[in-house]
Amino acid sequence: MESEFNNQVVIITGGAGGIGSDCAKEFAKCGAKVAVVDCNKELGNQVVNEIKESGGEAKLYLANILLSREVDDVVEEIVKDFGKVDILVNLAGGSARKNRHYFYEQSDEVFQNIIAVNLFGTFYFCRKCAQYMIEAKYGKIINTSSVVGLEGHVMHSEYAAAKGGVVSMSKSMAKELGKFGINVNCVCPGMIPTKNATNGDLDYTNYLHMTPSPRDITNAIMFLASSKARFITGHDLIVDGGRNLATRGTESD
Repeated sequence: MESEFNNQVVIITGGAGGIGSDCAKEFAKCGAKVAVVDCNKELGNQVVNEIKESGGEAKLYLANILLSREVDDVVEEIVKDFGKVDILVNLAGGSARKNRHYFYEQSDEVFQNIIAVNLFGTFYFCRKCAQYMIEAKYGKIINTSSVVGLEGHVMHSEYAAAKGGVVSMSKSMAKELGKFGINVNCVCPGMIPTKNATNGDLDYTNYLHMTPSPRDITNAIMFLASSKARFITGHDLIVDGGRNLATRGTESD
């Protein structure tokens, strides 16, 4: 049975990461042409090679998402190679896990960097891809926030600010782009074990008593990119096994 993603062009930023690589492989399995965008050439090539070995179509594009001109150039290159962009998945980002501090002790440098990599990069890719989607009168944009962006988290004020910004920005984009047939939504993962987040002290407790995986986020992204979600826009989809429910209505120590 032919997938609806067959021959669709998907741009995945952070495509060499744990969630990004899984997402890229799954879209490719469904017949999509995948543009893997990352700053890590070695890991990016591994993802692209795995896709090609499985019979899929993919190409790596190196970019510094903090530079708007570089983002514009790489999107133009992708459209030149594949002819269009149907789906944008923004997964590039990161937290200051190795530089965690209370907000009143956090440095300007760390705060500004986390805001930039999570919020600015997402904005740059959305802005450029939207121009092609508006012309085509079709598009799916899926941005990645976090439950931290909705609930906040101790010693993660800069990450909460950035990811909260992604949620609000996505809602604004959804309002602006709806008339062009473009859906804009957010996926808000909880803690997901990946190569970059596998410390023994990370707590994956949730109400479903399951250990989450990158595939759980991939499934949510692919749903929002599909025709099954055609009437959903401006939504933030929490994927955390219900863990966020435990923080609501509780008092601080």
